[in-house]
Amino acid sequence: MMRLLVVTPVNTDHFNAEIAASVKEVVAPDTRIDVKNINQGTSCIQSRVDLAVNAPHVIELIGKEAKNYDGVFVTDMDMCGVEQSRELVDIPVIGGFRASAYTAMMLSQKYAILTIRGTHDLQNEHVRAFGIQGNLATISALDLGVYDLDNKERVFDLLVSHALRAIKSNGAESIIFGCTGFVGYAEPLSRVLSEELSCYIPVIDPNHCAIKYLELLVLNKLRQSQISYPKVNGIS
Repeated sequence: MMRLLVVTPVNTDHFNAEIAASVKEVVAPDTRIDVKNINQGTSCIQSRVDLAVNAPHVIELIGKEAKNYDGVFVTDMDMCGVEQSRELVDIPVIGGFRASAYTAMMLSQKYAILTIRGTHDLQNEHVRAFGIQGNLATISALDLGVYDLDNKERVFDLLVSHALRAIKSNGAESIIFGCTGFVGYAEPLSRVLSEELSCYIPVIDPNHCAIKYLELLVLNKLRQSQISYPKVNGIS
């Protein structure tokens, strides 16, 4: 049995049940999923300050829990504490961004990121850092914060309009959600876009994509390189 830890990098369990239900839809029947949040920091990640404040608590949680798991997914597109935690543990640790972006590039030449207010430039930094600017069509921020995502009908309408604009005006060929709070929208959005444009448009759900990628790493006995991420002996 594979055991995977999903970390919600915020100081509330508000999102845990929805994230747990979402990832359990796609993992293998014998994969056990635990979802845990940090207990300090901020209640959402919409800025660099939120990232800086919450990252130490994510690192601490992963450091304490790693011995009980085969892999860790930090359910955040801005990889809160991911890079640092990779130096601390001997299991794979991933965030949502790279798994989603590289999947989109396997399926299309140009992808668009649909994200929330305040995170546009954060994700632009990831695109530049990973050298994939040439594949980015656009980053489009909906005028919504994390806690506005409970209004499902409004969120979906905005996703449709932003996605259509990204495809028609910016040349996007696939769509990535830039927030892991966009739970349950990928399939219906793909269906609407495909009907509207008379061709299939892939829409990447970062929670589904990342958790399956994590399963792949564990099954293949792969984790982050210790040349890239030299092992440290804990947090002093």
